[in-house]
Amino acid sequence: MRFDPKTISRGALVVFTFVSTIFFPWLFTAILAIVVSFTEPLVPLAVGIFVDVLYFSPQTSVWPVFTIGGALCTVVMLFVRSRLRTSIIG
Repeated sequence: MRFDPKTISRGALVVFTFVSTIFFPWLFTAILAIVVSFTEPLVPLAVGIFVDVLYFSPQTSVWPVFTIGGALCTVVMLFVRSRLRTSIIG
């Protein structure tokens, strides 16, 4: 079995993004999720669901704000990645 350093660093960034939801402010987590989404586009959606489940309180809001934001960021990143892959600059 061969380990690729790029794959390990991507996985570490994904894990650090989830850990940052617990220990750091939401803005740092959001920026980190956007940065990671350039390589893994579904991370903002997963982090948004995780944050909404982790900090759920029925008195705060009816809308899952972080999940909606993560879904929007995921859609944008999927569009950006599709455009970058089809560009003439390789």
